[in-house]
Amino acid sequence: MTHNKYLLIIFFVFKISFSQTIINTESLLREIDSSFVFKINTEADFNFGNIDLIQLNTALSLGKRFKNNLLRISFGHEYISEEKETISNDWTGQMRLNHFFNDNSIFFFVQGQNVVSLKLNHRYLIGAGCRNRIIKKSYNYIDLSAGGFFENELYNENLIDRVLINNFRYSFSSFSNIQISEKVNLNTSIYYQLNSKNLKDYRLFFEPRLYFELKKISFYLDLKYRFHSTPYVNILNNDTEFLFGVEIDL
Repeated sequence: MTHNKYLLIIFFVFKISFSQTIINTESLLREIDSSFVFKINTEADFNFGNIDLIQLNTALSLGKRFKNNLLRISFGHEYISEEKETISNDWTGQMRLNHFFNDNSIFFFVQGQNVVSLKLNHRYLIGAGCRNRIIKKSYNYIDLSAGGFFENELYNENLIDRVLINNFRYSFSSFSNIQISEKVNLNTSIYYQLNSKNLKDYRLFFEPRLYFELKKISFYLDLKYRFHSTPYVNILNNDTEFLFGVEIDL
């Protein structure tokens, strides 16, 4: 993929679920060399008549590399109202700093979000770790990452069964890019987050993204799957998201 100064992202969403808790910003590392990357996406859908539906989606990602440091900031918001009932009013935000030693790095991050469908009023994280390049050959690579973070979660804030969670989790991740052909790449991220006090409590995230790259435009197919082994409230333990997207280099 070309690395122009600005990158505009346009998303066409077949099915999307914001009811998930792991935010993947490491995939943005693929698109940053020594420049500045800015991504923004805004969608609006209004229906009135037989069905009253309002849906607003906004996503923003910014990345800046200076010397041996890479700063990434991401923000997303989704609002869905059906028949005047709010189904989703979710926000996510993360700031991550990597300091590089050749292809390896140490990183620090902070994150915050809420998810209405998960009854999650807030989730705040602060953590650190290291990322190491295991294999590198041309555009192909495999990176492994390990670290830890503290999480503070609040569920059912205004109900009797209010749940406040404070955990320290170990985090293990892998990131890879495989060039299938000159214009086709497969980029894959995997996260495994383990509760340090309860090894049966873990979260898994899997995201393969298939790119079809042309001169000034790229198409991609994206699958996101998240699983939580032991939800803290009465909800499903998995979520799936499918995307078809278009990236336009300006």
